[in-house]
Amino acid sequence: MTQQLPLFDWYEEISEMRDPIALLRLGAALVLSVSGGKDSDAMCDYLLEQRAAKGWTGDVAMVHADLGRAEWHTTTDYVHDLARRKSVSLHIVRWAHGDLIDRIWQRYYADPSRPCWPSSKVRYCTSDLKRAPISRWIRSAYPTGKVICAMGLRAEESSARAKKPSASVRADCTAPTLNRLTLNWLPIHNWSETDVWDCIRQHGGTAHPAYALGNRRLSCACCVLASVNDLLNGAVHNSDTYRELCRIEGVTGYSFRQDFWLSDVKPELLPESTLIAVRDHKRRIA
Repeated sequence: MTQQLPLFDWYEEISEMRDPIALLRLGAALVLSVSGGKDSDAMCDYLLEQRAAKGWTGDVAMVHADLGRAEWHTTTDYVHDLARRKSVSLHIVRWAHGDLIDRIWQRYYADPSRPCWPSSKVRYCTSDLKRAPISRWIRSAYPTGKVICAMGLRAEESSARAKKPSASVRADCTAPTLNRLTLNWLPIHNWSETDVWDCIRQHGGTAHPAYALGNRRLSCACCVLASVNDLLNGAVHNSDTYRELCRIEGVTGYSFRQDFWLSDVKPELLPESTLIAVRDHKRRIA
């Protein structure tokens, strides 16, 4: 009878098994985490091509974490179309208690004394509404065995992403008692933006409609980490989402980013009540 390794020793043992390609050759399942953005598109193009060329025989699936009203209104249809074009099953996951806008309100009412918005240092939008629902689905879909969860994060995008390892154990989906090992894998971590667009063009040239409308990057319609250009574009083409986010500023008194009010991006889209509330908050702060 095989002796069960203590948890620490088991993690030490699997540290020698952190080669995603080697595991895929041995039949590991491949989960493609898709957002609708260009990087996850290029990652899918590249990995599915590699899967066919290398003969990886494990299961393959796409998973998308839907953030509800905070998303570009075209994103859900786009990821469904991506899965159809690639002939891969798609699984949509969501936070159990609503969408990102619900989560922002919940955070405010739980403690009005603290800022309610996500930020670069408080990424609950990622941890609560993306990573946790995807992990829950992985554990359900693959109760045992080896799983590679591929994500289209690139080092070029930020210093934080540059520091991420290309492969790491996804601890909340790894269970020694179930003989389940899950790795996070960043297969295009060292790609440039030019590499990404070249790959997309080589595979048909289809991309999320937001890029044709002027976006440089794609995440939420109005992401707290987005450029002013992308915020303006998101506000114009997702005006209901923009108005609701600005209403949060008006009710809570917390600006979208430190010293940056989303309401100033496209005020002509907002009702007078929101503009007055935000103006009153600015006066109070000043």
